Amino acid sequence: MRPNVLFIMTDNQGAWTLGCHGNQDIRTPHIDRLAADGLRFTDAYCVNSVCSPSRATYLTGLIPSQHGVHSYLGGEKPDAQMGPQAYGTIAEFTTLPRILAGAGYRCGLAGKWHLGDSLRPQEGFSYWFTKPGGHTSTFYDADAIWEGRVYKEPRYFTDAITAHALDFLREHREERFFLFVGYNGPYGLGEHMTQVHRNRHTEYYAEKELPSFPREEVHPWLKQNLRIINNPIGMRGYAIMPTTGRSPIALVRTKMPS
Repeated sequence: MRPNVLFIMTDNQGAWTLGCHGNQDIRTPHIDRLAADGLRFTDAYCVNSVCSPSRATYLTGLIPSQHGVHSYLGGEKPDAQMGPQAYGTIAEFTTLPRILAGAGYRCGLAGKWHLGDSLRPQEGFSYWFTKPGGHTSTFYDADAIWEGRVYKEPRYFTDAITAHALDFLREHREERFFLFVGYNGPYGLGEHMTQVHRNRHTEYYAEKELPSFPREEVHPWLKQNLRIINNPIGMRGYAIMPTTGRSPIALVRTKMPS
């Protein structure tokens, strides 16, 4: 029997943040349960650690020197993200969702894409909820894309991603499906790291010291993100971001047919 595929990707998250890798400060129960029942690849390496190249590699099976995406998208001219001259950076390659769509799978995207031409579904995806670009400056009233238009998403953004993922799973639970859930958190860059993230986990982390987070001296050459380093508000926000909402893993494990 052909399996369903749920591919969850988080953003800027190291293994050290997970309970299954020994972190006792951050609660990650769904991921820990998945790890306990599955496999952990402790000797896997990333050939390019920024957003767009990594996503291109995961979806094509190629390294950056092969697929040509060597940096995150954002400063291209013409704009690679949206507009009449936008283009999909992996359109010329055979991709995982395109293969699965050709095999009869229903393919959905809920979350960050960051591979160009963000307004329209592509690569075999028929369900398409995403954000215009890659960088996250806020998790509140953030720009989002749904049904071909850009709007302000009123929900905490990782909650909105989870809600769309669950909608897709409920709608297509009787079909073979591939769902790519691209969370934009935890995202340890930007002004939002100096603000209190308010969701259902805020109270739990409000007074936590979080000793697993590194405390470092600021290098004299550093010019950006100075307010984030050693900032307890930023540390607590980083802990809050990946644990919001109900996990798509829980729905798949408890309600999906075999």
